[in-house]
Amino acid sequence: MTRFIATTEGFFVSSDYVSFRADQPMKTLSSAVHNAGIGSYRAFVNRSVDIHYNVDDAQAEMAAYLEQQGFQPAETVGMMTAVSTEHVEIGQYDGDFGSILVAVTAGVGNAVDVSQALTREEEQKIGTINTWVIVNGDLSDEAFVQAIITATEAKVKALHDEAIRDPLTGTIATGTSTDSVLVAATQQGAHLPYAGTVAPLGKLVGHGVYDCTVRALRAYKKVKGWAT
Repeated sequence: MTRFIATTEGFFVSSDYVSFRADQPMKTLSSAVHNAGIGSYRAFVNRSVDIHYNVDDAQAEMAAYLEQQGFQPAETVGMMTAVSTEHVEIGQYDGDFGSILVAVTAGVGNAVDVSQALTREEEQKIGTINTWVIVNGDLSDEAFVQAIITATEAKVKALHDEAIRDPLTGTIATGTSTDSVLVAATQQGAHLPYAGTVAPLGKLVGHGVYDCTVRALRAYKKVKGWAT
């Protein structure tokens, strides 16, 4: 059987959503709005919504939206972001074991310092930093969890280096109020048992997520007219 390899050709980008379609189902772990958790999916959608988006049943509304756009809800993971998805940053990063794809949408209008979150009383807003890591490799369950940790650490480092601050506390932000992350793997090719920061996969995840997040933050600053 021909080995399935995920490539950047699987991406579609518009101002309404960014999507990735795979030729075969991929094992996935995510904190998405639609089909969160662990599962097997062949399409991923990051949808741009208005910052004031507020519906009683976001999961049902998201499922209906996916179907309207031609996606099979049972086979699709769906996220939401408050920034235009046309500004997504996508990269392919190659290692000795194979390659990964990273996609990041980032805006920081509702940046939050998690260490100061107890002082906040405002309602949650739609998240603006959504991160996808798509791996051409065979991941253990441990590696899926470690990849999410490594990706989050890389995101926080990018926010630190770009001096993004929580507007309420004035301290360096660690994310936005409802960020989301996805790790998906083809489960073919090299076996990758670990994804910590010094493991081969972890090194690539850290580099790729940091690179895409910095580029996405700088693009956001440019759109908003922020000084860099």
